[in-house]
Amino acid sequence: MATVLDVSLLKVFDPIFAVLFVFAVLFAILQKTKALTDNVSINSLIAVVVSFMVLLSTSLVKMINFMIPWFVVVFIFLILLLLVFQIFGAKEADFAGAIKDKALMWTLIGVGLVIFAASFSTIVPEDVGPYLGSGDATTVTTTTDGGSVSGGLFSSNLMATLFHPKVIGLIIIFLVAVFAVGFLSGNA
Repeated sequence: MATVLDVSLLKVFDPIFAVLFVFAVLFAILQKTKALTDNVSINSLIAVVVSFMVLLSTSLVKMINFMIPWFVVVFIFLILLLLVFQIFGAKEADFAGAIKDKALMWTLIGVGLVIFAASFSTIVPEDVGPYLGSGDATTVTTTTDGGSVSGGLFSSNLMATLFHPKVIGLIIIFLVAVFAVGFLSGNA
């Protein structure tokens, strides 16, 4: 049924959105860090070439198109968070100091890595694997004492593995060890 909110025709422009996103992010990084040169023309040329190279991989275009909405949600959340802080009396000088804070920087990098990992684990298993194109992926389920961790879908296998009691126990042991080392070394 056709509705005003139907945006399925925009799927044709997915590669263009991916190219524009890669160009904007890469050009901003090159200009801000001045990693290669101070020249704007060279930085823009590098960003254009790399962004058009993205078109060579359909999996990469799918990954970027999966990530873009999540980065937009994070961006809108941050803008709304800044507005809430301003409502409660924060000044622009407070924001300038917060931008230089290492904890905030690493938090944003962590959020970006989580978005990247989610897009990678969602898109890549659809395009690679031993059963690609054969159409007869195994549907046999292996059951262990903690539950089923082997089935047909990658996402269900990933969730079943990550939330398996043995894996959660191992994560808790690692967290205890990390905090113990941090507290004992005095860098907590």
